[in-house]
Amino acid sequence: MKPTLEIIYKIFKGNLEYLKNHDENYFIPFKDSQNPRIALLTCSDARVQTSIFGIDSMNEIFVARDIGNQIMPVFGSIDYAIYNLKTPILLIMGHSHCGAIKAVFSNYEDQPFDIIRELDHLSIPIRHIKHRKHQFDEEWLRITELNVDYQVKLAIKKYHELIENNELLVIGIIDDFANVYQMGEGRLIIINVNGTTDPEKNRNKPVFENFDPELKNQIFKRAHIHKNEGL
Repeated sequence: MKPTLEIIYKIFKGNLEYLKNHDENYFIPFKDSQNPRIALLTCSDARVQTSIFGIDSMNEIFVARDIGNQIMPVFGSIDYAIYNLKTPILLIMGHSHCGAIKAVFSNYEDQPFDIIRELDHLSIPIRHIKHRKHQFDEEWLRITELNVDYQVKLAIKKYHELIENNELLVIGIIDDFANVYQMGEGRLIIINVNGTTDPEKNRNKPVFENFDPELKNQIFKRAHIHKNEGL
């Protein structure tokens, strides 16, 4: 079989195996409507998948994706999840070694027009950052965090009434498959909660009061903490 067709074969073969463990009763609860509890905005990067959450995401997670996990290009999708489906949580997930972030700091003028347009918008929250080109890898994580912070900030501006009424929680996280936080490959790290970027303040928020201390030690981290809250 040609390598290009092998993945298609695996998809449909895998689907048959999936159906062996999921009969018609599994699909009945959401045949006619969806009731996700999470709206997820994340990057289109193929290394970023909801399987990392370790849960069955069917009817639980409403997903919007683009390069650099930018909220502006997909506000319509996020609006639908929050206003129509009433999802109480918006997760904005960046990831380690994001190629879109790195591209902003390179010369991308030869890229197709629509890629240029998306990268131009992505540059808004991070283009002001001064760094030495040969040190980019050292600052990659910090810049990625700042981008997630910016996307959270835009979400807060738009959905502030829901947030103030405790109807929506906006959480910025990093999918660290490259282990840049030194907490293990694939670790999910919480870096921003409704605009708060201080890990200690976030770990003590009432919403996380039922999290055990060891889990808190593992998931609340940052490479860069803002001096002033509110970004």
